[in-house]
Amino acid sequence: MKKKFLLLALFLPCLGFGQNVVRGKLIDGQNKAVELANVLLFAQSDTLKLLQGTVSDSVGSFELPLPHSGDFLLKFQLIGFQTRTLLIAKSSGQILELGTIALVTDSKLLNTIEVVAQKEFIRRTPQGLIVNADATLTQQGGTAVDLLRNTPTVFVDAEGNVSLRGKSPLILLNGRNSKLTNLANIPASSIESIEIINQPSAEYDAEAENGIINVKLKKGTMNGTNGAFAVGAGYGARRRLNSSLLLNHKVGKWNFGLAYDNRFAKRIRQANGDRTNFNLPTQYFLTQRRNDDRNEVTHNVRANMDFENEKQVLALELIGGIEDEENFETLFSTFETQNRVFISKNRRFSEELSAGKVGELALNYGRKFADKDRKLTLSFTSSFNYGTEQTNIDTQRLGPENENTGAPFLQRTSYIDNSNITNVRLDYAQPIGRGKFETGYKTILRFSTNDFSQANQINGQFQVLSALTGILDFREQVHAVYGLYKSSAGNREKPTLEYDFGLRAEQTSNSGAVASQNLRFTNQYLNLFPTAGMTYHFSEDQNLRFSYGRRINRPGLGQLNPFTDITDSLTQRSGNPRLQPELVHTMELGYVQDFRKVSIVGKLFYRNGTNTILPFTVLRPNGVLFTKPENVGSSQTYGIETIFTYNPGPFWNGNFSVSLFEQKIEAGNIQTEAVNQVLSWNAKWINDLTCWKGAKLQVIGVYNAPTATIQGTRIAVYNVDLGFQQKIWQEKGRLGLIVTDVFNTQQNGFVWNTSSFDFSRVVKVDTRAVLLTFAYTFGSKFKEKLMENQFSND
Repeated sequence: MKKKFLLLALFLPCLGFGQNVVRGKLIDGQNKAVELANVLLFAQSDTLKLLQGTVSDSVGSFELPLPHSGDFLLKFQLIGFQTRTLLIAKSSGQILELGTIALVTDSKLLNTIEVVAQKEFIRRTPQGLIVNADATLTQQGGTAVDLLRNTPTVFVDAEGNVSLRGKSPLILLNGRNSKLTNLANIPASSIESIEIINQPSAEYDAEAENGIINVKLKKGTMNGTNGAFAVGAGYGARRRLNSSLLLNHKVGKWNFGLAYDNRFAKRIRQANGDRTNFNLPTQYFLTQRRNDDRNEVTHNVRANMDFENEKQVLALELIGGIEDEENFETLFSTFETQNRVFISKNRRFSEELSAGKVGELALNYGRKFADKDRKLTLSFTSSFNYGTEQTNIDTQRLGPENENTGAPFLQRTSYIDNSNITNVRLDYAQPIGRGKFETGYKTILRFSTNDFSQANQINGQFQVLSALTGILDFREQVHAVYGLYKSSAGNREKPTLEYDFGLRAEQTSNSGAVASQNLRFTNQYLNLFPTAGMTYHFSEDQNLRFSYGRRINRPGLGQLNPFTDITDSLTQRSGNPRLQPELVHTMELGYVQDFRKVSIVGKLFYRNGTNTILPFTVLRPNGVLFTKPENVGSSQTYGIETIFTYNPGPFWNGNFSVSLFEQKIEAGNIQTEAVNQVLSWNAKWINDLTCWKGAKLQVIGVYNAPTATIQGTRIAVYNVDLGFQQKIWQEKGRLGLIVTDVFNTQQNGFVWNTSSFDFSRVVKVDTRAVLLTFAYTFGSKFKEKLMENQFSND
């Protein structure tokens, strides 16, 4: 901790305090403060060149640095007021106090101005798209998982697993690697935007082997004191509640923010499993029925302090969170012969209690230069997670009529996770000719200590199973350097051709050990990752882009963990400490055509992976299915993606997206029959309808077709969500009504077909719910209209 405060202290002397300034306060004809007025400084000798600029704060005050001695023009501008200009003169070392300055209302202008704000739902970027979270009405009472479920081109199953084009992406929080990326614990009301990056360039981690999803949390940036509050409550099979509060104060060069959010949910889940074991006559049919009843509670708090002047930017952010979950699971398992003769049955009750604490410190420093394309940034982030999980399991044998037979069998498991991830990153950009060269260094340090324990009751006493008990220590370092050059050809303002090419080198070193099992593993490897992109503009409204990248998929701790999860004694899983990284080549060809009220984006993509990491399941002689991840031979994915956006009138806008792709998995190195090829697709249709002034209805339909696994397919997932919002209280308040999964169709599962067994499992969570939401923002009315359309890529 002392080192972190020392790092902050090293930056403070660089902030440039005590600089000569011009100060004043703006008022209107009724002596009320005028906020958000533009204050612009020009040299009297060149009134076309802007020297400095700022806006007045909530009490009308402003402050501008004066760069040198001389004569200047100070101009004040704000819609609804007549522009006013002052001539000022400054001598060396002088601080100018202008006092109170009155602005005159422009009545003619006010009579002709109508501010119309429309929240964009998505915004295109060269590498993907950005989704405005506040524009997704149907999920304002949900979580980040729910937002992604209704995000174009993203697939989310009913268990909350996220994928892009059939594979898991890299999840970032505010652009950084973090331990706080459990998306189910982030309320949607705390999210500013979600960025989808399909083809990352060399500046991004090579671990983004199938793209990046960057979740950006809300942060106030308006002058003065302002904030927002939101609450949502509803009922599915059980009650749900979440709320969030955002406060911000910005004055001069300083910005302070505080945010809090929480989520309370009671959920139920049902799972139906049916398995046929072809080589086990006395256990030929297995029927499983499971019911879960869970309580989820999360609390998150964030604080930020920012300083910015004309030369430097310093930002400090602190995030903390706690999460608690209770899960009560009842599982019935029945074995029958091939002729449906009863063999055995049991009821397995699990009481699982888990708790976690997470925290993060982020420190960012930026150096500004006269050339805006030249920049230097340094960032340090460190986040930790401490979680515990205790499970008591009671297994009772049953007769054909569900009567108890014999004494129950008791088990206990415990799990303690203590982990950390630290990032240090330095980036520099330098214009070269009409292009720009970017370079940087990044190190990622991960450590984790996982303590596992399992005990069975024997003769009335719990005895620890040494083979399933121990401590896994894991350490990993990733050191990376990159270079990236971007340039263009043709007109500088509207180039015909834009291109970039880069190279990233990453050195990875990791090690793990379980002393109780005499298990140790180490990996060291150096890889080069080239990237390239080229965009040709036929016109302002039409372009074609090609991009290529080489990526890596390193096995995570959960995939390396050798301990076995026995929550379901007949369907067990563990990690594989012998996994090697997967290397991937990706290519994409995209076309964009914009019309007056319609835009079309079409993309062809291809992905080729070797050493692909996928789960593989075998049937053991005792009737237990055992799953662990393996390096399969290869996998290929190729397809087409289309986003069609339309705005036929002021009352209706929306978009329709379709992703069609073929997945082929070849796992002959594991099992000769393990070759699977599936054509899959998903579609999302999002419609925003303006009912009357201040009222909007949103309808979202989602369909995700079956996708491939090594041994079968995941089942289709589809749903329809509705959301309605009415603005009240001069548009500072918003009331919402949300119905999720209107037809109660959303479910998750798979169907596996192998030579030794067939297995299907369908999981149904209580996804249908009705929620009421209320949001309120405070600040001036004009500011609220500005915030309504605020949507940046920062």
